[in-house]
Amino acid sequence: MNDMTILTRDQLCAKLLISDTTRQRLEKTDPAFPRKLHVSVRKVGYLVSDVQAYIARQHQKAA
Repeated sequence: MNDMTILTRDQLCAKLLISDTTRQRLEKTDPAFPRKLHVSVRKVGYLVSDVQAYIARQHQKAA
């Protein structure tokens, strides 16, 4: 995937192995969580590069 690829909410949750409720909580409480992009009036997405960076940071914290 290209760094400019945009993931949907469902794809983000699947990649991070989290529920939609957890995604909502993390968006409110974790400043390091990937920012959502407003793709259209009713659609949001997340850049793959932001998601990959978040996963790397979480992995470093766990190590």
